[in-house]
Amino acid sequence: MANIKENEDFKHILMMNFTLNYFRYHNEKKVEAISPSVISYYDLTLVLEGHLEYKINNKRVTVKENAALLLPPGTKRERERTEGATTYVSFNFTSEDGIDLPLLMDGAVGKDVRMMIYACNEINRDHGEYSKNSFLDLTSAIVNSLLALVNRNKNSALTENILAYIRENYRHPLPLGKIAKEMNYSATYCDQVFKKDVGLSIVQYLIDYRIAKAKEFLIENIISLKEIAERTGFGECNYLSRQFRRREGISPLRFRKQFNPQ
Repeated sequence: MANIKENEDFKHILMMNFTLNYFRYHNEKKVEAISPSVISYYDLTLVLEGHLEYKINNKRVTVKENAALLLPPGTKRERERTEGATTYVSFNFTSEDGIDLPLLMDGAVGKDVRMMIYACNEINRDHGEYSKNSFLDLTSAIVNSLLALVNRNKNSALTENILAYIRENYRHPLPLGKIAKEMNYSATYCDQVFKKDVGLSIVQYLIDYRIAKAKEFLIENIISLKEIAERTGFGECNYLSRQFRRREGISPLRFRKQFNPQ
């Protein structure tokens, strides 16, 4: 299909609780770079063929074929130049209530979404009121389809991502807000989903995980309690001892002696 130029008639179409500002269908042999900027709108990109390379908040992100990328307002976005045929669509919109979708959604562009994208591309050629309404309905349907996909999968996927992040970073300070930011969800939502799946809050699980790691070091009996506190993310001996006693009923040193009596 041919490229679709920005259409003034489709700027600022009211879509329920959000406003569509821009739509464009891209079919390019090479993708030009976009300079770094902080966006003030939601930027939804869906890749039908090829791939796109971004730096999002200074982190490299690859948007593969059949993936969707949703950038919320306030995101620092930079797109790198890429060679090779790439087909993708871009939607820019604002929202009063916010859109609860993750940053990157692999495999989100299924057959149903593709058909709606192609229909949007065709309808965008027409300037009639009926076409505007149809375009609006299809665009809403695409967003709703992505929301439905996330609602089917997000609980276990989000929880697994949090668990993996804790396993990789438990040695460092991990406030709930930092974990939530890495997951691209609110702290409240992350904690609700995690507790539903695991039965513990994120903070409770993190402390338990650190205690389990501390036990391993105590049983090995090689490094000092101060080093154990530092390596397990507790930071200070007093904090480790307080949390350990609260959960195990004995002090870390007494626990160590049980496995190393001499």
